[in-house]
Amino acid sequence: MGNLLFILWVGFSLAFIIMLIITIVKAVTKQKVKTSLISTGVLFGAGLLCFIGGIASVPSNDDDYTVEKNNSTEISEADTTGEDSDENSNEKKELSLGETLKVGGAEVTVTNAEFVQSDNEYSTPEKGNILKVSYKFKNNGEERFLATDDVFNLTVDNETQKNFFGMDDTNDGFSEFLNTNNTVSGYTYFDVPDAEEYKAEMNFDPHLETYKADWIIKKSDIS
Repeated sequence: MGNLLFILWVGFSLAFIIMLIITIVKAVTKQKVKTSLISTGVLFGAGLLCFIGGIASVPSNDDDYTVEKNNSTEISEADTTGEDSDENSNEKKELSLGETLKVGGAEVTVTNAEFVQSDNEYSTPEKGNILKVSYKFKNNGEERFLATDDVFNLTVDNETQKNFFGMDDTNDGFSEFLNTNNTVSGYTYFDVPDAEEYKAEMNFDPHLETYKADWIIKKSDIS
C-alpha cells in the first residue's frame, strides 16, 4: 500500500508542476487563471495526502524488530551495532542458533547447524569440514517478499567462508517468493575450518528496508 501511495505522489507532483507552469504562463500573458489555480491547488493537495499516507504506512523499524527464542519468549533488547552500518541501516542484532528474528513483517530463523560428510567420493572440502546450515522464513506481513539463502554469509573470525558445491544433494539452496502466512525452509553447505564459533551473517531487505543480524553458531551447538 505504501509503495502505491508513493507512486501516486510522484504522479500528482509531476501533474502539479505542469499545471503550475501553465498557470504562470497564463498569468504572464494576461489570460484567465482561475480554473488553472484551482486545478493546481487540487493536485498539490492530492499529492500531499498521498505523500503523508505513504510515510504513515511505512512500518516502524523499532516496533517491528524483535527477537524471540523458540518462537515464544521475547529476549532482551540489548543488541550490538555493526561498525559498517550506515544511517539507513537498522540496529544489528546478535542471536543464538534457533532464535527467531522478526523484521519487516518477516520471521527469520537459523534453525540448525551440523557437520556432514561428503556424499561424493571425488569431492572433499579444502578446509577439512562441511557445515550444513538450515534456515526458515515466514511471512507475517501483507506484502510478499523474496526469501533466499543468498541473504546469508557464513564467517569465521570475520573471514567469509565459501559454499561447498561438491555434494550430490540437489536440494540445497532456495529462493522463493512468500505470500502472507507462507513459510519456506532450506539449507546450504559451507567449506569451513575447525573453529569454536561460526557466524551466520544476514543482510535482508524484504521491502526496501535493510535488516542486519548475526546468528552465533558455537561448536558445542553443532549437532
